[in-house]
Amino acid sequence: MAKIAFWITAGPELRDKALANIVLAGRIKTNRQQDVEVYFFGPGVKLVGNADEALTQSLQALNDGNVPMAACPFNAEQYGVTESVGRHGVSMEPAGEALVRLVEQGYQIIGV
Repeated sequence: MAKIAFWITAGPELRDKALANIVLAGRIKTNRQQDVEVYFFGPGVKLVGNADEALTQSLQALNDGNVPMAACPFNAEQYGVTESVGRHGVSMEPAGEALVRLVEQGYQIIGV
Protein backbone atom coordinates (compact mmCIF):
# COMPACT_ATOMS: atom_id res chain seq x y z
CA MET A 1 0.00 0.00 0.00
CA ALA A 2 1.24 3.46 -0.90
CA LYS A 3 1.47 6.13 1.78
CA ILE A 4 1.00 9.59 0.26
CA ALA A 5 0.86 12.95 2.02
CA PHE A 6 -0.25 16.01 0.09
CA TRP A 7 1.51 19.08 1.54
CA ILE A 8 -0.66 21.97 0.30
CA THR A 9 1.07 25.37 0.34
CA ALA A 10 -0.84 26.78 -2.63
CA GLY A 11 -2.98 29.67 -1.42
CA PRO A 12 -5.97 31.55 -2.78
CA GLU A 13 -4.06 32.79 -5.84
CA LEU A 14 -3.38 29.13 -6.78
CA ARG A 15 -6.80 27.81 -5.77
CA ASP A 16 -7.29 25.60 -8.84
CA LYS A 17 -3.90 23.91 -8.33
CA ALA A 18 -4.67 23.20 -4.68
CA LEU A 19 -8.21 22.04 -5.46
CA ALA A 20 -7.02 19.62 -8.14
CA ASN A 21 -4.68 17.96 -5.64
CA ILE A 22 -7.29 17.87 -2.87
CA VAL A 23 -9.66 16.09 -5.26
CA LEU A 24 -6.84 13.73 -6.31
CA ALA A 25 -6.11 12.88 -2.68
CA GLY A 26 -9.72 11.88 -2.17
CA ARG A 27 -9.82 9.78 -5.32
CA ILE A 28 -6.62 7.94 -4.44
CA LYS A 29 -8.12 7.06 -1.07
CA THR A 30 -11.58 6.14 -2.40
CA ASN A 31 -10.74 4.45 -5.70
CA ARG A 32 -7.42 2.82 -4.81
CA GLN A 33 -7.75 2.40 -1.03
CA GLN A 34 -4.32 3.93 -0.42
CA ASP A 35 -3.13 5.57 2.79
CA VAL A 36 -3.51 9.31 2.19
CA GLU A 37 -3.16 12.39 4.38
CA VAL A 38 -3.47 16.09 3.55
CA TYR A 39 -1.59 18.87 5.35
CA PHE A 40 -2.16 22.61 4.82
CA PHE A 41 0.74 24.98 5.40
CA GLY A 42 1.36 28.69 4.81
CA PRO A 43 -1.00 30.15 2.23
CA GLY A 44 -2.74 26.76 1.99
CA VAL A 45 -4.14 27.38 5.47
CA LYS A 46 -5.52 30.73 4.30
CA LEU A 47 -7.14 28.98 1.33
CA VAL A 48 -8.97 26.50 3.57
CA GLY A 49 -9.95 29.21 6.02
CA ASN A 50 -11.66 31.12 3.21
CA ALA A 51 -12.97 28.11 1.27
CA ASP A 52 -15.50 28.66 -1.48
CA GLU A 53 -18.27 26.17 -2.28
CA ALA A 54 -16.18 23.88 -4.52
CA LEU A 55 -13.36 23.69 -2.00
CA THR A 56 -15.81 23.13 0.86
CA GLN A 57 -17.35 20.20 -1.03
CA SER A 58 -13.91 18.70 -1.70
CA LEU A 59 -12.93 19.01 1.96
CA GLN A 60 -16.20 17.34 2.94
CA ALA A 61 -15.42 14.51 0.50
CA LEU A 62 -12.09 13.99 2.28
CA ASN A 63 -13.90 13.90 5.62
CA ASP A 64 -16.44 11.43 4.23
CA GLY A 65 -13.58 9.27 2.94
CA ASN A 66 -11.76 9.35 6.29
CA VAL A 67 -8.74 11.17 4.89
CA PRO A 68 -6.90 12.82 7.79
CA MET A 69 -6.39 16.55 7.31
CA ALA A 70 -4.28 18.88 9.42
CA ALA A 71 -3.06 22.45 9.25
CA CYS A 72 -0.41 24.56 10.90
CA PRO A 73 -1.97 26.23 13.95
CA PHE A 74 0.50 29.11 13.76
CA ASN A 75 -0.49 29.88 10.16
CA ALA A 76 -4.17 29.62 11.08
CA GLU A 77 -3.64 32.17 13.84
CA GLN A 78 -1.54 34.37 11.55
CA TYR A 79 -4.32 34.49 8.93
CA GLY A 80 -7.13 34.69 11.51
CA VAL A 81 -8.83 31.53 10.23
CA THR A 82 -8.47 29.05 13.09
CA GLU A 83 -12.21 28.59 13.63
CA SER A 84 -13.12 28.38 9.95
CA VAL A 85 -10.38 25.82 9.28
CA GLY A 86 -11.64 23.68 12.15
CA ARG A 87 -15.20 23.76 10.79
CA HIS A 88 -13.93 21.88 7.75
CA GLY A 89 -12.75 18.99 9.90
CA VAL A 90 -9.11 19.99 9.71
CA SER A 91 -7.14 19.36 12.90
CA MET A 92 -4.21 21.46 14.05
CA GLU A 93 -0.67 20.05 14.15
CA PRO A 94 2.53 22.12 14.07
CA ALA A 95 4.24 21.83 10.70
CA GLY A 96 7.57 20.58 12.00
CA GLU A 97 5.90 17.83 14.00
CA ALA A 98 3.68 16.85 11.07
CA LEU A 99 6.55 16.70 8.60
CA VAL A 100 8.76 14.59 10.85
CA ARG A 101 5.84 12.27 11.70
CA LEU A 102 4.97 11.75 8.05
CA VAL A 103 8.58 11.03 7.07
CA GLU A 104 9.10 8.66 10.01
CA GLN A 105 5.90 6.83 9.08
CA GLY A 106 7.11 6.35 5.51
CA TYR A 107 4.85 8.74 3.60
CA GLN A 108 5.84 10.05 0.20
CA ILE A 109 5.28 13.80 0.48
CA ILE A 110 3.84 15.58 -2.54
CA GLY A 111 4.26 19.35 -2.39
CA VAL A 112 1.60 21.49 -4.01
